[in-house]
Amino acid sequence: MECAARAGYAGMGFWHADLAHLKETIGFGELNAILQANGIVDIEVEWLNGWYGAGEVRAASDRTRALLLEAAEAIGARHIKVSDLANVDVPLERMIEEFAVLCAQAADRGTNVLFEMLPADFSSLPSLDLVLALTRGAGAANGGIMLDNLHILRTATPFSDIVAKLTPTDLIGVEINDGVLARPVDFMDSVVNRRLLPGDGEFDIAGFMRAVWDAGYDGPVGVEVMNEYCRHWDIRTMAEVSFSKTNAVLEAARTPLA
Repeated sequence: MECAARAGYAGMGFWHADLAHLKETIGFGELNAILQANGIVDIEVEWLNGWYGAGEVRAASDRTRALLLEAAEAIGARHIKVSDLANVDVPLERMIEEFAVLCAQAADRGTNVLFEMLPADFSSLPSLDLVLALTRGAGAANGGIMLDNLHILRTATPFSDIVAKLTPTDLIGVEINDGVLARPVDFMDSVVNRRLLPGDGEFDIAGFMRAVWDAGYDGPVGVEVMNEYCRHWDIRTMAEVSFSKTNAVLEAARTPLA
């Protein structure tokens, strides 16, 4: 957290397993104190899957849900990130009902819920229209959509659709990373091991950012780069290099087009 703040970051995301470890070691109160002391104010907690399910899948999901809700309240998280990874059975109508319940629980803890749009390889809602049917159908002001430029690309979603279909009343979150335009043969491996830092690949990050800004978004931008080579870097280097590269890409995106 100190390295992230020194590099220039004002936000941070926490995976549920890390939150469980932090709860057992330093506790959420101390975690919050460290975040506040370092000016980390835009906080994400993740990942919740199976919130729409039943049986043991739902039981395991509910344990993670309880942890994420507790953490979100304790450290002032902006949102909880969720999706429907591997869902093949639960219809949209049921998902809308369950999403509304989840949003109500999150509202009681003072946080939001963002559903991340994923490609059809991973999700039953692989389009803006389907995800917006979920979030708008739930009727929760604190329920919205997480837009990751990688998944926008892999779902073949035009940037113009972001501007045309999202409204100022849609709650939005934004994540960026880079990579190659050609779809990798091993798509899952490319998602979890081969993402690139912003500016190191071929993605049109500037076009994506201009679209979300044109749609009315003015919130934080997350950097989600899962890459095997980055895992060998020390924390300070990772924070400094990732912030520098991301900041350069965002500044370029803000430059008016000729």
